[in-house]
Amino acid sequence: MSPERIVRSFAVGAATGLRTMTGPAAAFAVRKNGNWNWPVLLGALGEYIIDKLPATPPRTRPAGLAARAIAAGFAAASVAEFDEERWTCAALGIAGAMGSAFAGRAFRAEAARRHVPDVLAALLEDAAAIALARAAVPRR
Repeated sequence: MSPERIVRSFAVGAATGLRTMTGPAAAFAVRKNGNWNWPVLLGALGEYIIDKLPATPPRTRPAGLAARAIAAGFAAASVAEFDEERWTCAALGIAGAMGSAFAGRAFRAEAARRHVPDVLAALLEDAAAIALARAAVPRR
């Protein structure tokens, strides 16, 4: 497996750890004939809104981590060039998602400690997730 594919798998997973639907949305967006493109993209947009609500549960709860792991595994598997790489790419994506989920939570806590408005911290996280996904899953 190429170093580029390793980095891309980890990066799309990291995007998914920050925003669960961002990695899958990026993966679906590059598909030309996928019927799930719009629902997945709308799900990602909805998540960007829901994340800003005060009642949104922490991403590091077991259900949130499980959703991120599953989404990251599928998104990262789409980065594989060969079928033999899919499981490795999925594992790298899950690792990236778990790391960024906890890093994102720590970032938001540190931002709050420094009196940065939560919505601003969330928007910065949104931008990071989008940048990671865009770099990891380039248009074909």
